[in-house]
Amino acid sequence: MTLNFGPNRRLTQNAEVDARILLLLALAATQALTGCGPAEPKEISAETSGYLPSDKTKASTPAKEQKPAEGIPLADQVGPSGISIAPEVPTYEPGKLDPQIAAKKYMKLKLGELKDSASLVQFLEESTRAMRELIADGRRKLVPIDVLLDRGMELSRMKVQAAELLAKLAVTEDEKVAATLGKLESLETMASFGDVAASDDLRVLAEQESGNTDPRISQKAKAISLNLSNRDYENGTAKADDVFRNAEIVLTSGTQLNPSILTAVAQVIENLDRHDEKDLALQLAKKVEEAFRNHEEPQLALNAWQLHAQRTTEMKDIIGLIQPDPSAPIDPAQAKVAINALMNKIPSPWTSFFLVQAAIQLEYSDQPLIAKELIDVAQTQIENLKNVEARAELALNCEQFQKRLGIINKPLDLSALVDTEGKPIDMESYKGKVVLVDFWASWCGPCIQEIPNIEKVFSAKNKDGFEVISINLDENREDLDVFLKSRKPLWKTYVSNSDKPDERGFQTAIAKAIGISAIPFIAIIGKDGNVAGIHVRGPKIESKVAELLAL
Repeated sequence: MTLNFGPNRRLTQNAEVDARILLLLALAATQALTGCGPAEPKEISAETSGYLPSDKTKASTPAKEQKPAEGIPLADQVGPSGISIAPEVPTYEPGKLDPQIAAKKYMKLKLGELKDSASLVQFLEESTRAMRELIADGRRKLVPIDVLLDRGMELSRMKVQAAELLAKLAVTEDEKVAATLGKLESLETMASFGDVAASDDLRVLAEQESGNTDPRISQKAKAISLNLSNRDYENGTAKADDVFRNAEIVLTSGTQLNPSILTAVAQVIENLDRHDEKDLALQLAKKVEEAFRNHEEPQLALNAWQLHAQRTTEMKDIIGLIQPDPSAPIDPAQAKVAINALMNKIPSPWTSFFLVQAAIQLEYSDQPLIAKELIDVAQTQIENLKNVEARAELALNCEQFQKRLGIINKPLDLSALVDTEGKPIDMESYKGKVVLVDFWASWCGPCIQEIPNIEKVFSAKNKDGFEVISINLDENREDLDVFLKSRKPLWKTYVSNSDKPDERGFQTAIAKAIGISAIPFIAIIGKDGNVAGIHVRGPKIESKVAELLAL
């Protein structure tokens, strides 16, 4: 489960989204038994049918040439009104296929006289790409339903023929694998289009290849067999216990686990849920989480954890504590019980990742003590995380949290800061005053939204001894300069005293020292020079400043 942290976060470590998770989406979008099939027939307009209307032999008025934006197909763009720009209706003979569609690879691909294995492998690859393009155009309603079905079946039949011929001519092991996978994939697609004979052939082939010694084949075959079993259950020709047992066998039979297996089992779980077989769904979710817990692909392990966690009462109890209002007071004793119950239920490092996310949300909602309870439990699983990068990230999150809370009742060392003119910060000028320290950046929306709250209190209390130290974390100094030209604050702005790129932004010395991973981050220093509070935002600024000035 992804939590909305509230503060604006810019990831500075491991910032790239792991593209491997897209495999799950790709499988769902392109493979027959994992949810893809021809779109349900809907009303087809002249613009989306691929055919010219019978009452319109030519465009009534010359259309202005519309050039697609670079890299974006015209059909995916929107006009000024927000309405999708439909392809211009061309002028050609009524009832004939749009020439642009007719020219597509999926319309023109032919098997031909291919007699060597290399050419057959290339054809299998081309047919796979053509099928993906056909389905994509079908989803965008650029291809009529009958064309989608006809060409989809024809492409699949050609792929079967090519795969069978390749199986006879294959020289290398990879070519043999390509032949078997090609046949499995094409039969799978034909079965999804409603071809009963293909479905029967697929069932036999998948069962036969489930024991193949090459994991590339056996994984695919087992996933298909499980999908077929799941479909039987959906159609009422198999019992819940049967599909549960089949999924359990796939998970425990020594199969090398991969996205296809996870997707297939996940669909079984969801199907069991839909049929109100909640206990079986929960049992299977537990098994899949345990099977994938230490998978070398962290995203697969996390997805498997989600399948289990979201179905447990322990997770629901935690969510009930922190949502929908994380700022509402939470009973520490109740929180401790709920946190430990979840970890005992799912003693996984991925439970720790969830607890860390929840802790950050609570921390920024001004409940640091409850957040610390979550972090303390989360830290117990760090060493059990097999993936080195994920373990380092979890450890870093916990460490940064402890640093942030560790500054309370201590002074801040701001000596490595300079103002926008390059002059070192003069801490003596702030001595004996109440000082709000605001870490922010020009790209951070919530940071900008907080400025009026600070300005209001500054205007009212500056004469009484209230000051503001603004610490900018923009990585590019030019961004700050542009911002200050349009909106100059009432107080001084400071930046890192280093010109090195790796010592600016979130890598600014003070930001690293106190574990800042999200902004805005606000700390308030009392007259004694020690931090009196963190995450003081909105209306709380006024009351906290008044409290500290009165001391």
